[in-house]
Amino acid sequence: MRRRFIFEGLKENLEKVFKRLRSKGRLSEEDIHTALREVRIALFESDVNYKVAKEVVSRVGESAKSEKVIESLTPSEQVITILYRELVGILGESASLNIDPNRQNFIMLVGLQGNGKTTTAAKIAKFLKGKGYKPLLIPLDFKRPGAHEQLVFLGERNGLPVFKDSSGEPVSAIKDVVSYMEEQGFNIGIVDTAGRKEIDTDLMDELKIVHEVLKPQETLLVMDSTIGQGALRVCQGFLDFVDLTGGIFTKFDSSAKGGSVLSFRYVTGKPVKFVGVGEKIDDLETFEPERLISRILGRGDIQTLVEKAQKAISEEESVKLLKKVSEGSFDLNDFREELQSLAKMGGISSIASYLPFASQMKLPANFSDDKMTRKMVAIINSMTKEERENPDIINGSRRERIAKGAGVEKYDVNLLLKNYFNFKKLIKNVKSIDSIIKFR
Repeated sequence: MRRRFIFEGLKENLEKVFKRLRSKGRLSEEDIHTALREVRIALFESDVNYKVAKEVVSRVGESAKSEKVIESLTPSEQVITILYRELVGILGESASLNIDPNRQNFIMLVGLQGNGKTTTAAKIAKFLKGKGYKPLLIPLDFKRPGAHEQLVFLGERNGLPVFKDSSGEPVSAIKDVVSYMEEQGFNIGIVDTAGRKEIDTDLMDELKIVHEVLKPQETLLVMDSTIGQGALRVCQGFLDFVDLTGGIFTKFDSSAKGGSVLSFRYVTGKPVKFVGVGEKIDDLETFEPERLISRILGRGDIQTLVEKAQKAISEEESVKLLKKVSEGSFDLNDFREELQSLAKMGGISSIASYLPFASQMKLPANFSDDKMTRKMVAIINSMTKEERENPDIINGSRRERIAKGAGVEKYDVNLLLKNYFNFKKLIKNVKSIDSIIKFR
């Protein structure tokens, strides 16, 4: 199945509102009032807290009035711009971790049980290791059976050191780990605390003590993106006992509505710092509010797409690609390699979701990136060496033979070749790698 953008439902609902606004040309105050009511409903249906949705819409309404939107030449676009500005204002700017490389740092993860704290701890350690830090995973979850073993497993599997404590008591373990980090040269300790099934006073008192003894530079609340309207209660529950510095949302690649992410900053006054976008150890991304809101409002997120391309396609591969195209030697063997590079970037549907006006690129609900890639590769593999190197010779009879060999319809072969020639034409018109593949 294709990967779904977590705010896809909200995005689609807002696009309907914007489409109606654009169709009107000049807008009346009643048009704007109706549109904002629909925006508020769309936000609420996406699990954005009612107070947050109401305030956003109120701000947009006031700004639209003061900026005399109804008198402008492009009122609908101005409304969208104001909504973008207010949503970004709610979420705030992106925020990095508060880390001093010249001292000992602690990142304390708190949250309800089952929200992904342990896995997130390992992901953060891998992320920081890639930045040149020396992280140490510290399991302080002595409540959940197997929690310690899970963190040790994740650490060993990914080359991440884990502190091994035998005391079974959080405060005692903290005292031991401080001296251990100094002896071994670790500069960041990532603390996995015991999860709470609910906001239980006794357990929260224990968490408060751990926080006071540890004095972490970061205390991050890990929350499941599917939590919905319950986010406000959970946030407030933890704020009553510890000073949060930010949040992390897991399952950001799920089909959840995602509104809790918009509510977090409003309730806590703290930024979301990371989002988990998959089960793999590298599936952790810094949270970029402006980019997220841009995608929600249908403006795309080219910058993130560029970063994905930079990770998937090396500079050497990019230069090689352009050289082949400029020399006229880019063939179906090369196209097959590019298809595999697209797969590394999340596939066609993932890439499309980052593009402006992605809603116009309607993919079937059952569309599968893996299935599509396998089909196209199978078609290319069904060709002879001569056909792959000289696609122009593939006539009608050859296409029928290729389709039969790949177990597909002739239409699929035609579509593949059309995509190949379009891709080749697109790249040929690019003057430099900066324009499309690398964007450096």
